[in-house]
Amino acid sequence: MVEQAGPSRAEIQRTLQEFLTPSLFWGVSLALADLAQYAAAIAGVLLLPALSLKIACSLFAGLKIANLATLGHDAAHESLTPSRRLNKLLGIIVFMPGLTNWALWIYEHHYRHHPYTNGELTDTYTPLAKREYDALRAWQRALKRFHRNPLGLGFALYYITERWWQVKFFPRAEVPLRHRKPAWRHFALLLAYLAGYTAFLAAAPLYSPTSSVTAVILGLVVPFYVFMELMSGSLYFQHTHVAIPWFKGEIDRRAMPPETLTLHLSFPLWLARFMHHVYDHGAHHVQPAIPCYRLHAAQQRLNALAPDQVVSERFTFRLFWDTMRRCKLYDYERHQWTDFAGKPTGAPIRPREPAANLRYFAPAAE
Repeated sequence: MVEQAGPSRAEIQRTLQEFLTPSLFWGVSLALADLAQYAAAIAGVLLLPALSLKIACSLFAGLKIANLATLGHDAAHESLTPSRRLNKLLGIIVFMPGLTNWALWIYEHHYRHHPYTNGELTDTYTPLAKREYDALRAWQRALKRFHRNPLGLGFALYYITERWWQVKFFPRAEVPLRHRKPAWRHFALLLAYLAGYTAFLAAAPLYSPTSSVTAVILGLVVPFYVFMELMSGSLYFQHTHVAIPWFKGEIDRRAMPPETLTLHLSFPLWLARFMHHVYDHGAHHVQPAIPCYRLHAAQQRLNALAPDQVVSERFTFRLFWDTMRRCKLYDYERHQWTDFAGKPTGAPIRPREPAANLRYFAPAAE
């Protein structure tokens, strides 16, 4: 008989249920606060005299688009507020600055990401196997190397070309019809927003001391790029670590505790709050309907309840560099991260038997 290593997945889910209740006050307050800060940043781009201040406001606007997208993510999970209609309204609004299609987000995130976490569907920086990498053309291999360069400079390019343009902006033929129809309506709404907002920025000389070119670049292009960089980096670090496994083929998702497939990356509390706790990710995958403003407490409970089942790290630049350096390709047979030459960069992530005899993968001792 296998000795139980900790609480079962069902027990963990039950324990975290107390964090599920959304708050109308906090959901609306966070949305209004982030929208106001984003608007203030754009106003700074247009109205402040010094170019350095305009650039600072432009970068801050990109940060706020990322914050807004986090709230849109919660709204899509029906966890931002208690109201389904209000969640949809707020979700559509807060996704607009990041040019994110509400209907496509629902399809991709709910029907592809959560059910197939760290699976072979192209999602969240899915790593290639060595043979897949070797089969690419030279320019494609160079692009993959850039996407995973040690400085993280390829994050935005990855998300723009591989995620946003492919599955977050307009619907393609492979999207099921019941999701494709509303996605076209939301795409039309995004186009109307983009056209109106671009026209507003281009007309900047009429109401501000800023040129049209400066207004469009610092009011639209730079914030969007910053958002793409942050979005992509978050996806990478939420699911990439030498102790986190990836899979090909069919696996028993009931026997695969989601907290073992994600990284809890801890930051100083003030910074975690500013980021709406996007890196308390294990608790989110255990109970996706936990609001972002309750995620920190839920993650702390999860860490205390199942310390051997959670991959948790404190953020440091050394960790950033080490992860980017080591997690290039993945050996799906040995469950081991490798570099681009196929050389192992971490210990095999071996199977073991946790509570309730459910098989999952845990890091082997190095």
